[in-house]
Amino acid sequence: MVSARINLDQHFYPNDHRIKVAFIKFCGMATGGTEKVLQTIAANLDKNKFLVDFYYCDSAPYIGSDFVHPDNDISRMTYCYAYGVRLIKFSVKNKDVTTPTHDWVGSDFFDIFKESRYDVIQTGRAGHPEYPFTKIHNTPIVDSIHLAGMAENKANVYKTVLISKDQRDRWVQAGGPRDRSVIIPNPVEIPDYTDSYIQELKLRRKFVFGMHQRNDDGIFSSIPLAAYKTIESDKTHFIMLGGSDRYKKQAEELEIKNITFLPTVSDLELIHKFLNTLKVYAHGRADGEQCSCAIIEALAHNLPVISHTAPSMGHLEQIGNAGKVVSNPIQYSEMMTKLLEDKEYYKECSANAKKRYESTYGMDAIISEYSAIYEEIKNG
Repeated sequence: MVSARINLDQHFYPNDHRIKVAFIKFCGMATGGTEKVLQTIAANLDKNKFLVDFYYCDSAPYIGSDFVHPDNDISRMTYCYAYGVRLIKFSVKNKDVTTPTHDWVGSDFFDIFKESRYDVIQTGRAGHPEYPFTKIHNTPIVDSIHLAGMAENKANVYKTVLISKDQRDRWVQAGGPRDRSVIIPNPVEIPDYTDSYIQELKLRRKFVFGMHQRNDDGIFSSIPLAAYKTIESDKTHFIMLGGSDRYKKQAEELEIKNITFLPTVSDLELIHKFLNTLKVYAHGRADGEQCSCAIIEALAHNLPVISHTAPSMGHLEQIGNAGKVVSNPIQYSEMMTKLLEDKEYYKECSANAKKRYESTYGMDAIISEYSAIYEEIKNG
């Protein structure tokens, strides 16, 4: 059982010389994207060097919005606890989004949290001035920003972490100081699963394209399947894991024969079983990406990646020389054909995917960058 509260008076020791880092997040033990990013960083920091506390609360009703934030998940709490992260729970009655700083109403946060106990405070947020960080003025903050187009220039923010060049450019245009910013991708844990759907779906000797996506009509892209239809043969197959029902409708309208739709899953073993089945990750998303965890997973599996232009273009720098970002379905299908027929080019893209993952998107690379910032703060 995870202990939600700890005795803070017994928790801090004068002779503990580790760097003390506080993570702070509304409903921070949820399974959502930003929450999971912070949990992953906190868990993977070296506990011989860092004392890590994670401050979180339960989900609370919003004032001014009917949005319901996903609540905490016991599996995420257990994960953090297992990696030596101290979980410290505070309470919030309401989150007031009618205020510019999205204040927490009826909260005991500042009764529990004392910034003087910490060397570093780690955030994960949208980018505008936001409670409770508007009330923290002395301890250095490392701001991890997860949306684009909002920025502030707060004196005690030591570094602002952006997850892509595209996002940083937008953040700088909004007023963020470039000299205090750094690009660090989202950390994604890649388990060592070796199973695949090749035998189960009778895909031996098939060249398999595919992607996975959440069930959201708003991010549906017609380009991957439109391109695949033009190159489909008895030697090819497409697998869609999850995704909007619009993909099924499109496949029926295009009369695509060699395609499999797998249900949306959160089980990592099933996600990586799917990825182990692919030869090419055929990405598509209407609004584009800032730092796609799905593309990072594809790179980790040494998969060449194809995608297309979109309003957000963070995926362009992610894919780099591990594939290509094209402008339309015709170019997309040409890239599919090239990877299908040109074995040397395929090997080159696959090798580049592995290199990109290990040098930039791998867990060790990302955690070492965060660690270096914390150590710089402590030693500076």
